[in-house]
Amino acid sequence: MKKCVVGVRRLGMWTLAGWMVLLAGSAVARAGDIFQKPTKEELEMKSLPGYPGAAAVVLFREEITKDDMHSVFHYERIKILSEEGKKYANVELGYVSTHDTGDYSGDEKTLDDIQARTIHADGTVIPFTGKPYLKTMEKVRTAEIGIAYQEKIFTLPDVEVGSIIEYRYVTRISDSVVESPRWLIQGDLYVKQAHYQWLPTVHLLTDTETGAAINSISWFPILPAGAKIDMHDMPGSTPSGVPQHIYELTVKDIPPVVHEEFQPPTASFSYRVLFSFTEYNSAADFWKGTGRSWSKHVDKFAGPNSELTQATQAVISGATTQNEKLKKIYATVMAIENTRFTRTRESAEDRAAGRSVTTAADVLAIKRGNPTQLTELFIGMARAAGMKAYAMYVPDRSEEIFTPMWLNLSQFDDLIAIVNVDGKELFFDPGERYCDYEHLAWQHTFVRGLRQEDSGTDFALSPGDRYTVNRTSRVANLEMDEHGVITGKVDLTFTGATALGWRQSALRGDSEALNHQLRTTLEDMLPAAMEIKVGEIENLADYAQPLKVHYTVKGMPGTPTGKRLMVPADLFLSREHATFPSEKRQQAVYFHYPTVVQDALRIKLPAGYAVEAVPDPAKLSVGTPPSGAYDMTVTHDANSFTMKRNYIFNSIVVLPEEYSNLRNFYSQFESKDKESVVLMPANAATASVSEPATK
Repeated sequence: MKKCVVGVRRLGMWTLAGWMVLLAGSAVARAGDIFQKPTKEELEMKSLPGYPGAAAVVLFREEITKDDMHSVFHYERIKILSEEGKKYANVELGYVSTHDTGDYSGDEKTLDDIQARTIHADGTVIPFTGKPYLKTMEKVRTAEIGIAYQEKIFTLPDVEVGSIIEYRYVTRISDSVVESPRWLIQGDLYVKQAHYQWLPTVHLLTDTETGAAINSISWFPILPAGAKIDMHDMPGSTPSGVPQHIYELTVKDIPPVVHEEFQPPTASFSYRVLFSFTEYNSAADFWKGTGRSWSKHVDKFAGPNSELTQATQAVISGATTQNEKLKKIYATVMAIENTRFTRTRESAEDRAAGRSVTTAADVLAIKRGNPTQLTELFIGMARAAGMKAYAMYVPDRSEEIFTPMWLNLSQFDDLIAIVNVDGKELFFDPGERYCDYEHLAWQHTFVRGLRQEDSGTDFALSPGDRYTVNRTSRVANLEMDEHGVITGKVDLTFTGATALGWRQSALRGDSEALNHQLRTTLEDMLPAAMEIKVGEIENLADYAQPLKVHYTVKGMPGTPTGKRLMVPADLFLSREHATFPSEKRQQAVYFHYPTVVQDALRIKLPAGYAVEAVPDPAKLSVGTPPSGAYDMTVTHDANSFTMKRNYIFNSIVVLPEEYSNLRNFYSQFESKDKESVVLMPANAATASVSEPATK
């Protein structure tokens, strides 16, 4: 979100094209301090027509932003319709407070003036008299700014099914700063009515980074049919004689966000209006100018300077090709402490150590940096080694998708690197701890971002991996005793995105937590009541090698049925449920990354057992040309049976009109996965399979 410093001069009148409008006016009104009186219909309301089982409904929501008061006034009224809906009585109001380390004091955002009450269905009012408490979720510090993710938490009193809960609160920001609002209209609850209003400042605004004067506002709306932002002037005038401009929106009957399996990030598609301050007259000018400023900032930090050049030459000593040099540089950067996964140091600690972080050379010297700094260090060292290297600013597509019409650089979350190696541009993600050389973390793949070029900056698309890179292999070698109990080894092998996920998960906890996660992962695959132990873990820190996890298992794999034992053909899928149970789909199916999963299972049988029946071979595909493929075979001999299964999907988006084909594909192979191998003792006339005796 762009922060702007408030000056002392008023904005003059500007006429801009299309959706660009003048920023002018002043905020003088104060927020109301009373609650709405509930209607008879609201008190008696027991359900929401068209949404059977709805837990709660928003009766009214209001958000009024008044720049010249540096405040946003919030009001929420919620009707509780079920026991589940009572959870909304536990209110957690999140906000982000920042504080600069330089001359500018930061936004120092606060949240206070909380007023709340509960109204029972009979009209009884129970005011909230408690004291909210502050919870700091996370603290992050860079060289320029400290960020605290905080929550004010409180619980409405005596809430029951049929109650109305309502609360007001105010978020405030430093008197020297204003921020453009974001109206997030659609959420998890149905909204009967909502009102949004913005009274922009009349004062001259200056961009905190560039120092440029702000002369206009842009906005990017995603709104239901018929909804429209009203722009008008408040009757009368401000003390300065300039009419107060107002942006206002009223919406009714907003449905909740649809939640479906494997859906795109809702932040990019739900109803919302995103405003931005800008000194530019068009989107093209904004991205050109903002890109130029961002690029200069990267180059200033990355360098290289003489110190970094000297250090780089020592790192690449002995390498003869550009690729060899770059691999040495990448390994050096990857070995540096990544503060995303460790404690972020205060700037005072760096000063005490005799060095502050102002350039990439400082990061290399103190062996510590955040993801952006590490990527800039990699770029600087590649340049120092004589290669062309560029930064690319990208969104995290697990959270949102870049929208060029929203003029705000905050859409980009992370930095990746592009290096020209022997005439070919390669992409790297050194800010992602343990990300393999010449690969990107999946959330940075297949996204549109802003990149440096020799002549400036431009939009570009990041590449992604094929399914062959993101591979999961599950192999079981087991032996069954005469009671039908199996024992043996299971080996899981991961490459690509899945391996990276496990490696980074290990950084966030200790070995005990990792072992627990690995054990429960296999428990969720195998039949219930299997005893599972995690053994050796190979290559946990070696990102260039596959990650391997070795287990030992013991337990009953199948279901005894008199004289037979039914064993799932693929034990790894014995507890799976239908992936796409819904017949219809509103949103595109959105997979994180292309992948291949390969299963192999061999069970050696005890003397006297024989295989009576196995599933028929299967081979399926979807798409033209195929984007997904599946095959499974089960073979057997006198002493064992062996299952092999392959699943491949080489796409990340399936449009709603293609959903039925995808669902049919999944339904077919998931039905096949549920088939069993039928085992029978050789002397079936007198023998039967039963649970083993327990001590």
